Parts: sequence; structure tokens; C-alpha cells
Amino acid sequence: MALNLKLQMRLSQQLIMTPQLQQAIKLLQLSRQELEELIDQALIENPVLEEATEDPENPDGAADSQEIMEVAREVTETPAKPDTDLDWQQYIASGSGVIPERYSRGDGDESGYEATLSSPDTLQEHLLWQLGMTPLSALEKRIGENLVGNLDEDGYLVISILELLETNLELHEAILAALRAKRSPLHLSEPEGLDPALFTARHLAVQPVQPAAKKKAPPDFAEDDPAQAAETAAPPPKINPRAAAIVEAVLRCLQSFEPAGVGARSLQECLEIQLFAMGLENQLPHRIVQLDLKLLENKDLRKIARRRKCELEEVLEAYRLIMSLEPKPGRPFVTERALHIIPDVFIYKISSDSPEGEDRVGQYRVVLNDSGLSRIRISNYYKDLAIKNKTDSSLTNEYIQEKIKAGNWLMKSIEQRQKTIFRVTKSILKHQYEFFERGINYLIPLVLKDVAEDISVHESTVSRITTNKFVHTPQGIFELKYFFTSGIDQGEGESISSRKIKDIIQKIIAGEDAREPLTDIQIAERLSKQSRIKVARRTVAKYREALNLLPSNKRKQLF
Repeated sequence: MALNLKLQMRLSQQLIMTPQLQQAIKLLQLSRQELEELIDQALIENPVLEEATEDPENPDGAADSQEIMEVAREVTETPAKPDTDLDWQQYIASGSGVIPERYSRGDGDESGYEATLSSPDTLQEHLLWQLGMTPLSALEKRIGENLVGNLDEDGYLVISILELLETNLELHEAILAALRAKRSPLHLSEPEGLDPALFTARHLAVQPVQPAAKKKAPPDFAEDDPAQAAETAAPPPKINPRAAAIVEAVLRCLQSFEPAGVGARSLQECLEIQLFAMGLENQLPHRIVQLDLKLLENKDLRKIARRRKCELEEVLEAYRLIMSLEPKPGRPFVTERALHIIPDVFIYKISSDSPEGEDRVGQYRVVLNDSGLSRIRISNYYKDLAIKNKTDSSLTNEYIQEKIKAGNWLMKSIEQRQKTIFRVTKSILKHQYEFFERGINYLIPLVLKDVAEDISVHESTVSRITTNKFVHTPQGIFELKYFFTSGIDQGEGESISSRKIKDIIQKIIAGEDAREPLTDIQIAERLSKQSRIKVARRTVAKYREALNLLPSNKRKQLF
């Protein structure tokens, strides 16, 4: 068959994501803080951009978009003649190119006394200090530092001893070298405190990993492939049980540090360590934690009493003691920062005789929050320079033209983002008007499609613009996504918002008798009788779990 070259004309449609379009889409989903960081970065990277300051003729400090469009069109359509004589006096006098005051570090910008204060110690720092004060050998301290480095913020060891030695073969070899030299690398004796049976069981569980038996290769696998054969035949590193026992001993020393319970590998071990520190080993609370922790979790104290062959009052007293222990030893060292939410938009209630406007819906007005958000504009010096050198084809002029177009597109994208936030918030206000008037009980089901059709945009645009955006309303501060809820059909075309049902369930559980908590079936019956909301038991369980509320058997208080 002959091969021929032919020309064909074909008409097709194709969506091309230009870098400018990608930037505009990215700006939609940025939070307010991320947008401020992007603007600050643009002010540093793009020399033609500057922060707009208040001007008597232009109090808003915003650049004239029509003027910017004309400049961008002139610099892209008209070539300019070379002009190397720059008026630097005018450039400096105009203030262009000067780093804004917030980026400079002058003599008067030193941090205050508060910034020199030391921060509180972290859990790792506190443990390393105790480790340094403990009379241990250099090898023991090295092992302890590795253990401390593998603790999570709650104080639990997140790696097994076997994994620790497998991932740190140098430490393993150092321990073996000390053992081969017939000198003990430890100053510690075998750790005391835990049950010796449990201690021995843990040691026996740490056995050297034996290489797996070589399996017969499948038919489609070449056995003579050296690379693949080496990969499958290479055994994992062997871990010496005595080396694991030494690491275990150092771990026991670490578990004697403050706070009590640190270095545990499970909740059970954490509680055991705290009971040992209180001198209650082999007492009833210790036996319950060791053998009946599952029953304790379900609060089945009667069965525990039968198994431990003791009175119910004794079990209740042990239960009170165990409940007073700290399940997360590292909690006091976790410093949580207060999150300050800056709303992107405000919804105010106004009087009925206020003038009409595009920002008004009923008795409410939508106002964008522009305070604190840097306003940017094209530098007057670079605008004049671009117009002056219209016919200049030098690399410098091309660079200025490119930066002007990039700055212009960034300002247009930010403006479009703000307009979209305004339109989406206004549409939400129209759909959820009763919520702003009366509260959460009047929140109606709303999906992205409803708002997208109202403002004639795609659903993905609404999804992006409502991500990490907050609105200040008379009912409080909410994320824009809060107002989009699914609905549960109640028959006859009526549906109720899932958020409303969750709020009612939360109130029911908050007002229940702690000694006789309501089951999911009882909550569903109460919803039907009191609020006339028909939901199934599994729906109540689903919403209860979404609210991080425990089932009735675990909410029950015994005293």
C-alpha cells in the first residue's frame, strides 16, 4: 500500500488553558491570607508594580483600569525607538523602585522586647533536657535521642523498636560493636515497673527477620534477570534481639521521665506507666487496664466485677482513678495558636428607608472587605517610559512591556475575584434570606448548581470561590460553604437541611440526662415527635458521628 502526503482542513473546538487563565483560576480559590502573600510576592518580583497610596484626586488609591488598558495596548502594538537616556532624577523623585517600608529593615524596625522572650519548651526539648541530666553512657543517650525524635505531639512512640533499628543501621552496628567488645554499653539494669511477663513477651516478639524462601518465578518472568533476582532475593536486615533489648531498656528509662506516660506505644501502656508511677502495680486498677480495657471502654463495670471477683463499688472506685489519668501525656506542651478569621465580605442589616443599590437584598447589604488588602497599580514612571519608547525594540523595553501586561492581568484577576465573591455572597443571601432573619432552623437545602445558575457561572467557579472564604453576618461568622447543605425529603415535596437536623441532634444530646443517655432510636423518635422531622436511626447515627458525638453507651456517666 502506497503512503501519500495530503493536506486536510478540519474544524474543531479546543479549550486552551493559558498561563493567564490558570492564574485567574488559581486566584479564585486562594484564601485572604494567601492572596495577600501573592500580592506581596508580586510587588517584589514585578518592578512595574507598586502599592497604591491615597491620592487627593484618587482617594481609593486604585489605578484607572481604562488608562492601564490603553498603556498595555500601546506598548504591545507600537514599536519604539531606542532611547538610552533615562531620567533617573525623575525616577527617584517619583518614588518608583523604592522598596516599601514594610519590606525594609531600618534602624527603627528592630523587634520589641516581647520578641526576645524565649518560647515555651516543646515536649522533645523537655525530654532531651531530662535525658542530658540522667547519668547514661554516650550510646544510651544516642539511643534516647533517637527515641525522643520519634515521639508524636501526644507523647506516643510512633515507631517500633524493630523499625527504629532497621532504619538506623549505624545505631544497630554501634550496639553490636559494644556487645562484641564484651563490655556493657548500658549503665542501666533491666528496667523495672512493667510486668516481667509483658517485658519478656516484647523481647521475644522482636526476632531477627529471616529471609523469605525463594519463590518460583511466574511463567512470564525471566529468572536469569540479575537485577530482578537481586531485588527479590535480598533479605531484610537482621536485627539482633540483644540490641533490641538494649533499646527497650533505654525506652523504659525514657518512660520514667516527666510527664508520666510519655514514650508509650499504646493507650494501655500509657495508663500502665502512670499507674506504676503511682505505686499501683498489680492492684485492681492495673489489672483492669491490663486485662479488661475493652470492657472499661464500654463501661461494663458489672462484668469487670465478675471477672475480677470483687465488689462493684471497688470497680467503680478503680474506674474513677483510671478516668483521672492523662491519655495524652504531651498535651500540656501543645501550644495551640488562636486562629483569627478575617471575613472576606460583610452582610449588614440596614433600615428599610435606606437607598436602593446593587449591593442590597431586602433589608441587608453586601459589602466587600478591602481593608488590609494591598492595592497595587502600574508605576507612573514605567507607564511614561513605555509610552515614550514606543518604537524601541530593545530587550529592556520588551521586558517592561511584558511586566506591564503581567501586572495588568494580575490586577484584572484580583478584581474579577472580588466581583465573583460579591455576586456569590449576594446570591447566597437571596437563597438563605430566612436564615439571616431567624437563624439556623430556617436554613434551606442549597447546592452549588442553584447559585451557579443564578449568577451564570460554572459550578466549579462557585466551589472555588467559596473555599476558605468567610462572611460576617448578624448570625455570626461563617464559611461560604456553610450555606450549601443537602436536604432530607419529608414527603409532599418538602425537604429539610441536614445542618438543621444536626443542630437539633446536638441540642438534644446536650440536654439529655448524662446517667441515662438517649440512644439513636430514641433521638429519631424525639425528632419525629417534637420537630416533626422523619429520619431513620442510621441517619441519626451518621449525623452524630459527623458531630464527633459518642454513642449512648460511651456517653453514659457512672458518677
